[in-house]
Amino acid sequence: MTLKRKLIVQHLELVYIFKYLFFVGLYAASLPHRDPAKFSLGSMVDATMSMIHPVVAAGSNRCEAFKSFFGITYEQMQEKNKTNFQDILNIDLITKTGNIKYNLTASHRLTRVMAQAQTIVILIHGFMESSDGWMVQAIAPEMLKKPNTQLFALDGRKIINIEYFRSSTYVRFMGEILGEFLSDIIRDGQDPTRIYIIGHSLGSHIAGVAGKRVRELTGEQIGRITALDPAGPCFSNVSASGRLDRSDAKYVDVIHSNGGMLGLKEPVGHKDFYPNGGASQPGCYISVCDHSRAWELFAESISSPKHFPARKCENWTMFGQGFCSRNPISYMGLESDSTYPGLYFLATKKSAPFGLGSAGSG
Repeated sequence: MTLKRKLIVQHLELVYIFKYLFFVGLYAASLPHRDPAKFSLGSMVDATMSMIHPVVAAGSNRCEAFKSFFGITYEQMQEKNKTNFQDILNIDLITKTGNIKYNLTASHRLTRVMAQAQTIVILIHGFMESSDGWMVQAIAPEMLKKPNTQLFALDGRKIINIEYFRSSTYVRFMGEILGEFLSDIIRDGQDPTRIYIIGHSLGSHIAGVAGKRVRELTGEQIGRITALDPAGPCFSNVSASGRLDRSDAKYVDVIHSNGGMLGLKEPVGHKDFYPNGGASQPGCYISVCDHSRAWELFAESISSPKHFPARKCENWTMFGQGFCSRNPISYMGLESDSTYPGLYFLATKKSAPFGLGSAGSG
């Protein structure tokens, strides 16, 4: 087989894997929780996960080789001017009565909308999701109960969909556009410390790139980024310029729920939380479930901020053996703060409500 044909075949295999995982995840999410011995979907995807793991572990090298071959690296797309997203990248104002959609070019109009809020929260969904998808629907109802908060959701459904490798490149362009929009409203008088971005998977890296762009254009930092299992494939072992990093906001906190597979394993925030070790979650039998658990845990933390005390520790093994029982505690989720940065571990239950309270912190 020629090198060209081999690259094409491998690329198509990986695209199939991501689609397969997504649709199996949809099916699994619709099923009630069952005893593990009676559940068979896990065995259906074991081989699939062993196929995808080399791509995650290889980080940028293999992804960039595929992207370069198909002309979809960031630099190639920038040169070809193939990323005119301004007309299709929208942001929704989420209200209790429904969503109001704005185009990101309407920065002056949105500045007036945002003027009265003490906190501006922007949700950013992940691959093949939307501004009215599962992650947003889980978080928005509880967040809307917070006083003096205006809630928005970036809508990239027409951009980060179907084909993962191209979508992982689009992340950088989307983040730059969002960062330029936020820079405009900051120049119009908005306090950057009042801006709080919550992103899942690819949305975490969009948030990070947006934070970089704000700092580049204004010299200011946004207040906070919460990353919910930031995407791993094509983002592991890469430079901070194209992914989330702790320098992207005054405070960056990260929840790792499928680290080393669909999510990043390495710490990238001021505080990195690893529930149940951060790789797999109780009650989940496929990685799509593990990957989504990050936003389920965060959603619960909004209404129940004391459900998830986590213990500062070097790793999951030391946590499990009780070596860190005298170390500081920090709450995972909405109430997380910047004191005592580092790595934190905790245990959770396999179904909602997931929080174990003090019993989960060792």
